[in-house]
Amino acid sequence: MTLTLNRSELILKLIVEQYLLDGQPVSSKLLAQHAELAVSSATVRNSMMQLEQQGLIRSPHTSAGRIPTSKGIRFFIDNMMQLEPLSAMWSSEIQRKLSAQLPVSLLCQQAGQLITNLTGFVAIISAPKEQGRMVRQIDLVRLASDRLLLVVIDEDGDILHRVLHCEQAIDPTTLSKALCLLNAALSGGQWQDGIERLGNVVRTETGLCEHLLRKVLGQLSLDELQQHQPIIFGQHQLLLTPDYQQSPALQQVMQLLEYPDGLMSLLQTITKDDAPKLLLGKESGFAELANVSIIAQRYQAEPQRFVALLGHRRMDYGRLIPLVSACARQLSLHLNRR
Repeated sequence: MTLTLNRSELILKLIVEQYLLDGQPVSSKLLAQHAELAVSSATVRNSMMQLEQQGLIRSPHTSAGRIPTSKGIRFFIDNMMQLEPLSAMWSSEIQRKLSAQLPVSLLCQQAGQLITNLTGFVAIISAPKEQGRMVRQIDLVRLASDRLLLVVIDEDGDILHRVLHCEQAIDPTTLSKALCLLNAALSGGQWQDGIERLGNVVRTETGLCEHLLRKVLGQLSLDELQQHQPIIFGQHQLLLTPDYQQSPALQQVMQLLEYPDGLMSLLQTITKDDAPKLLLGKESGFAELANVSIIAQRYQAEPQRFVALLGHRRMDYGRLIPLVSACARQLSLHLNRR
């Protein structure tokens, strides 16, 4: 697609592109040397003054250079930016890592890890499980006299397996009784309801059976909590970003990621359809996110789930929006098929 831009728009486009590339103020002298302009530095300065009056660019200090404001970057993205085709390497990685054979939880984890690995930014995936998931099968497998393997399979084929270390040997009678009680409380019912029933059972038991059931109850409760939490990868990448090494804004972003309920509600609100969404800095309404951008896209409508990428404002948007969209499409393809 060929864009027809007037001089001021072209200057804004060049400023934004250069700023996204290196993060440095762009001078009128540098712009005047650009082949697409072929005008004097004075002419460029006049256009830059107009752009500054419109709130599209600003001067970070007293030098002649200018950087785009969030409003300027938004204007560039909405009116000038062209999305790049997804690279063959990234497309291949998505196909290879996000396999249809993976259970839901692992598929979501793989997506988050893949996005972080490819971009160096923070990946956020909504919770892999909805409320009310069903338990399909539960088992206790003896590994040693005092060690058992807890295996729980849910309706999506996700498998929880945890090694239980017991303080004393578990005799066959206790193991058989515990397994019968677990199946009665959990099999064929909802996970959370099963936890509540098992809690009632534990209070009626004593001795070694009670001890074993409490261990199982702890593992089931922990997994239930984790399955309803968002998956966030790459926080450490944010810590290593040069732009944030000396910035107090980093601590605010990290705190928001540690307690993400408000952020998740925001992303849930903006991902009501299948189109990619972009939030630049303060557009999010969160002061903590003033210096970062978020690309988000829904990958499942019911229950509503999304994938998001959080990074600095100088993202390569034309390259990263297609990446988030491709990951969302791949997740949608696999999950909605089920």
